[in-house]
Amino acid sequence: MKMNFSKDELAMVYQYAAGTKEDTLAGLKEIVPVIRDRQTREIVESTIRKLDAIPEPECRRFIADTKQRFIQKRDNSIRRRLAEAKAQARTEKPHPKRKEPDRERS
Repeated sequence: MKMNFSKDELAMVYQYAAGTKEDTLAGLKEIVPVIRDRQTREIVESTIRKLDAIPEPECRRFIADTKQRFIQKRDNSIRRRLAEAKAQARTEKPHPKRKEPDRERS
C-alpha cells in the first residue's frame, strides 16, 4: 500500500519512531490531547491515520527507513558543514599573534 506522507508527517514518524507500529502509534496518540496548536494536531492525527492504514510488517520497515533517512540527512549536513568550515579556515589568512604587553615586575 502506497501512502503519501508530507514532510511534516515524516518528521513526526522520525521523532516518535519506535520498534513497532503499535509503539509508534501509541507515542503519537499520547501527545494529541496536549497539542494546543491546531495545525500541529492535524499533522499528528493525519500521521496516525496514515500509519494505521499500513500493515505491520510494511509499517515497521517504513518507520525504520524513515528514521534512517533522517539520521543520514542529519549526518550528511554535519559532514558538509564541517567540510565547509575546514575549507574556509584554509582560505582565510591567519590572524597575527597578539603581542603580550610588557609587564613591569615589582
